[in-house]
Amino acid sequence: MRRTLRAALLAPLVLVSLLAQPALAAPGFHAAWVDQSPWPVLRPGAAVAYMIHFRNTGTETWQRGVAGRQVNLGVSGDSTAAADAGMAMGWLSANRVATTSETTVPPNAIATFTFTLRAPATPGTYRLALHPVLEGVQHLEDEGVFVLVVSESGFHSAWLSQSPYPTLQPGQVSSPLTIVFRNTGMQTWTKGVLGQEARLGINQDDAQWAALGVNWMSANRVAAQAEASVPPGANGTFTFQVRAPQTSGIYSLHLRPVIDATAWMEDQGVFLTITVPLPAGSAPRLIATTVRSGLSIPWDLAFAPDGRMFVTERVGNILIYASAAPGAAQLVNYPVANINASGEAGLMSIDLDPSFASNGLLYVCASMSDGGQWLNQVLRYRMSGNTPMFDGYVIRSGMRANSNHDGCRIRFGPDGKLWVTMGDAGNTANAQNPNVLNGKVMRVNSDGTIPADNPIMPGATARTAIYTMGNRNPQGLTFEPGTGRVIEVEHGDDTHDEINILRAGANYGYPVCRGPCGDPRFVDPAWSSGNVTLATSGADFARGVQWGAYDGSLFVAQLKESDLRRFTFAGAVATQRDIFFNGTYGRIRTARQGPDGSLYLTTSNGSNDQVIRITPTQ
Repeated sequence: MRRTLRAALLAPLVLVSLLAQPALAAPGFHAAWVDQSPWPVLRPGAAVAYMIHFRNTGTETWQRGVAGRQVNLGVSGDSTAAADAGMAMGWLSANRVATTSETTVPPNAIATFTFTLRAPATPGTYRLALHPVLEGVQHLEDEGVFVLVVSESGFHSAWLSQSPYPTLQPGQVSSPLTIVFRNTGMQTWTKGVLGQEARLGINQDDAQWAALGVNWMSANRVAAQAEASVPPGANGTFTFQVRAPQTSGIYSLHLRPVIDATAWMEDQGVFLTITVPLPAGSAPRLIATTVRSGLSIPWDLAFAPDGRMFVTERVGNILIYASAAPGAAQLVNYPVANINASGEAGLMSIDLDPSFASNGLLYVCASMSDGGQWLNQVLRYRMSGNTPMFDGYVIRSGMRANSNHDGCRIRFGPDGKLWVTMGDAGNTANAQNPNVLNGKVMRVNSDGTIPADNPIMPGATARTAIYTMGNRNPQGLTFEPGTGRVIEVEHGDDTHDEINILRAGANYGYPVCRGPCGDPRFVDPAWSSGNVTLATSGADFARGVQWGAYDGSLFVAQLKESDLRRFTFAGAVATQRDIFFNGTYGRIRTARQGPDGSLYLTTSNGSNDQVIRITPTQ
């Protein structure tokens, strides 16, 4: 007993003596990292035992408790920051985490350092850099060994599905609506237990929608999990009802799971949109809201089923936002490699796979440097969380890029095929050459293979990706609701911007025929601008009863004329009806309907560009 007590009293004295020794040269002491425990993910305040092995690669034996021979595991730079953050638990000192478990470690033997880490109270990721130290003599090799300690709640979620957005009459109560999330964390969600029960909240605790609540938990909590418990990997169900406002319009509730008193879970841009239709036949008033600003030529945008908004900047960035709500969190700014942006060329259009919710595939059309050539290419990416990972080429060669007449709009059609527009790249002869891809509209399967029902173009020897020819600089592409007709919008040169209804194998005349020519070799446009040009660009149909008399209208963005124009179709003829936002936002590149029923516009002014939401109301 007395010997044990004496040893216990002497141990800290030995350490003090070791730490107090002067730094002397000690040939023969060296170390090499062998392995270590997995990096821990812990709830704040939780602790875990951790182990690191180093090999004695020197010629001298390490001896625990012997001055000048005891090797400790120290914090690089003798930093005490980790201890100050609360990570130290039973360490030798604020910057020495442990000594060898073995009494002696001869040359070529392996030393074990075991210590305890406590997750700091403040959630975050903490980096603890470590290397062996011969105390009082010298630091051994610093091989960049470190431990990443993640301090977090362990509560995470991922959107899976939800009920269709309701269309309700003023004051009408919806049927029960359901949103399903998967528990992707390490902690079980437990109903009725504060700090463990998952609830569906309105993001940022926004209580302005409280009047829409029907038996909600509170003004900003719409429901709690239906299941008694939701273990990791299982699904949680949230069911609730809403009451429609009295005024016609589109109303979006931005929703996000929360463990109250513990943590908000992931903001994936999930929202519920309530549509209150306009009175039959009435024209809506269009309300514009700036969603994003400070962008650099945002060329196109697309929306994931969970509400995330994807925006391309022509300089080469894919921007991903949690939602289309103004000020929503930017989740990532992903630079696409090898972009060659010049004039009209660069990172252009974007679209998501029709099965994006299950396969995570997205597609871009971009101007690239590849093999010494400047080419337009269609690239496919697969999402890993919020990060796009290159998955392959859909179309790699054959589409020349150019600073003028680049085209490059892509859209998935109701047929499940990927449609691609391609400008003539500044060479008018391309549009009438059936053996080149420029000056065309193409149609391919999602992997780039050629659909069996594609036409064989007149003058071509085989079936290719080409669906139509005689197109100059097509920047608009969409599909008519109800009929599925393919609508293409293209720039003229000095005259005749066009809206065309595409037919398999058809020739739209450029450069032989501009505008309506009545030449049986060519298909006349549904509309042309006549002897002026407007620089017509992206286009989409407004669909839904919230648009009133505008339901089914085609809205076309105008670059040169800096406005948004509404068209209607009667058979094969399109007619311009209205001009909106004339000069208000400068050059408008894209118009696309979002999942909330609003139209989203991108501007193309070169500086402080915007994404703008257009919402119909009374």
